[in-house]
Amino acid sequence: MIKKLLSLGLCGAMVITFGACNAQDSTTIASPALQDDAAYVLEPDEHAETPLDGGGTTIALAIDSDGAETGMNAMLWQGVQNFCATFNYTAQLFTAEGEGLEANEDVLRQAAASGAELVVCAGQDMEVPLYELQNNYPTVSYLLLDGEPHSEDYSSYSTASNTHCVLFSEEQAGYLAGYAAVSDGYTSLGFLGADMLPGIVRYGTGFLQGAQAAAEHNGVEVYLKIWYSGQYDASEEISARMSGWYADGTQLIFACGGTLAQSCVTAAQESGGHVIAADWNQSNLGSQVIGSAVKRYSTVVQNQLYEFYADGAGWNGDQAGQTERLGVSVGALGLATAQWNFIDFSQDEYERLYLDILSGTVKVERYSDPDPSNLPQTPNVACDYQN
Repeated sequence: MIKKLLSLGLCGAMVITFGACNAQDSTTIASPALQDDAAYVLEPDEHAETPLDGGGTTIALAIDSDGAETGMNAMLWQGVQNFCATFNYTAQLFTAEGEGLEANEDVLRQAAASGAELVVCAGQDMEVPLYELQNNYPTVSYLLLDGEPHSEDYSSYSTASNTHCVLFSEEQAGYLAGYAAVSDGYTSLGFLGADMLPGIVRYGTGFLQGAQAAAEHNGVEVYLKIWYSGQYDASEEISARMSGWYADGTQLIFACGGTLAQSCVTAAQESGGHVIAADWNQSNLGSQVIGSAVKRYSTVVQNQLYEFYADGAGWNGDQAGQTERLGVSVGALGLATAQWNFIDFSQDEYERLYLDILSGTVKVERYSDPDPSNLPQTPNVACDYQN
């Protein structure tokens, strides 16, 4: 159902002729490529057999101490509020009072004890706290986006039947970013990843594949520096290293993880370099950000909530205790289009590429291991792995 709901909800973006969603109907539908997550509101389906009316039932969002003003948390909170306003539910926000495992455990407990029927949470900060806590509140349901419950040492993963997890195909977003960068004329690139966790690695390996495809198409050679910093927070140390990259000729850096894009922007302000950010639209950081490879958190959470309640206020057999991975096929990610700062790579070209991935004409391989020996050959892209 989630794929159907997302495709229905994408109406309102740019209209094109594309018949893949309905083999018997070649009428025009909206392109998922141009969906703006910040503007998305899931509208009631007039043909739904069971229209939703929450009657004021509470849905809780539990977030870390970063708050809900910016970033992933802001988009999730917007999505929960939009869904609640549309379908007569009550949105309640719980914010951790400090950093670390204990603070995140506490905020999840607060949300579970509040009387909420469903608790939404997201990201790696919630994976370990939810690992044990999901079993302590068996009558509460959980939706975890961008993560899966696991032990602190990563030795055990376990998702209880009252929990459903959503992961993203970061390699597809990375591919779009890499293709856009090279098509826009950048041939000396950098990839800055916060660590070697699978999601960030997939961003990087997707970026490499997209850069290779665009370089081959345009007949150019590309140089790509790759570094996993081990840090998620912007810092003077990261900015100084990125300044060195720009000084050595790097034109654009794709920054993935935490607030690393801010470090790159600080460095780029001195050199005239550019940045592509990840996860959410970070164009507000400055004119140095020419694009963002985004996960459409608001869009996805609204559709996940609809599916939960349309199935009778619970996860069905295909969802309970399970993880699903979402990508371009349901419009769950892409490049931010509200502020388009690419010059030579147009939105029309981006849309065609997006639909080529959606249709399978372009295949993006998923690699979660950064070992170069396991990655595809990239004859047009010379990779320089940094220590």
